[in-house]
Amino acid sequence: MLSWKKARSVLVIVVLSLVLAMIVSIPPSIEESRVITQKTIDNLVEVSQTVNSTMSSVSCQIDCRLPKVAIDNFGSNNQIIQQLPLFNATNYANITSLDHVASVISIFDQVINDTGFLFSIYGLSLNDSMLFSDYSQLLPSNILSGRNLREADGGVVVLHQDVADYFRVGVGESVRILNQSFVVVGIDGSSALNRTAVYMSLDDAQRVTNRTSYVSNLMVFADSVYEVEFLAGRISLMFSDLSVGFSSSLVYSVISMQAQTETQLELAQSTMALIVHSGRAELVVVAVVGVLVVLFVMLYAVRERVREVGTLKALGAGSFAVLGQFVLEGVLLSFIAGVIGVVIGTVGASSFANLLLSRPIQAGTNAVSDLGVSLGDASSIPISVAITPELILFGLSVAALLGALGSLYPAWRASIMKPAEAMRQD
Repeated sequence: MLSWKKARSVLVIVVLSLVLAMIVSIPPSIEESRVITQKTIDNLVEVSQTVNSTMSSVSCQIDCRLPKVAIDNFGSNNQIIQQLPLFNATNYANITSLDHVASVISIFDQVINDTGFLFSIYGLSLNDSMLFSDYSQLLPSNILSGRNLREADGGVVVLHQDVADYFRVGVGESVRILNQSFVVVGIDGSSALNRTAVYMSLDDAQRVTNRTSYVSNLMVFADSVYEVEFLAGRISLMFSDLSVGFSSSLVYSVISMQAQTETQLELAQSTMALIVHSGRAELVVVAVVGVLVVLFVMLYAVRERVREVGTLKALGAGSFAVLGQFVLEGVLLSFIAGVIGVVIGTVGASSFANLLLSRPIQAGTNAVSDLGVSLGDASSIPISVAITPELILFGLSVAALLGALGSLYPAWRASIMKPAEAMRQD
């Protein structure tokens, strides 16, 4: 059936096989790119959530205090220490009414001299549930034994290891601080704050020092890292006596991180959209090319075999039989090319994928630390594609369909020829 013009048939089969190889390779390439891109997006979202959960509250923190004062002849060696003055928190209650203030946490921090041993009484607003849900970085961070402070705790303390050693007490025992008895519920080790302190509730700290309503710090938290600098400026203008500070390097690092994350998200999504769009366009183009190749080959075949068609008609072959013969011929030609194309696609699917489509974006590695945040540059990566049995069946089906569509018109032209007219043509 295909013995005529063997060289031309081989050439057509080669072209069609390449077309079918591309048709088999492009769909899994798009899917693999989608998987890689989705992993990148998931990774970026996870990084963003990590930054929001672990860094945002820290970067949104604004420390409001009075300037430190020096105290001479303090301690066993009569050294000079820097002490935070206390102030009445009610005089600064208007801070809570400012725009973009998420919360204000009061802190009591005073150095105590106990027969030459220096430690801090560190009181926290344990009645504020946000301290535990959103701003836990203010609590002791390295509990060696026992537990940490809890919401609404009273009459209990967490001791730094050095303080516990000095008073020779452990978890569950009582300790006297400024002649007041407390139960030790936890021992804290070295931490980022590196504070030799007795941690207790703010109410207890004010009570044992007889400084009700007084605090050493107001920790103001902005509702967004983008508002920290503006809010710190507003507080400074309203209360010129306060020293207002925040970690500008951390704020800018978090803002830069979020901006970079958004940029990479947009890049990954736009690249994926481009891959899908170009992949679909290429599928349409190669399918059209396949149909056209079959169409022109079969038109030429019909033209060359007019007398053969006339002879068949004269011998009694019906129009449907002639049409079926040429359609079958086109389908067989395309199917042979499809088999070869599937083989080529199976072996070279990854090469076709990286040649025909844009490469998906993979975000760089990220790092989050106490000093800042960074995200590696996004980069395009090659993809690896595997041809499944389902794709093989799909490719062979497409090959048969292309052959049928491409040969339908030439076969119809052959089927409507009149025997006498066909026999007279050269």
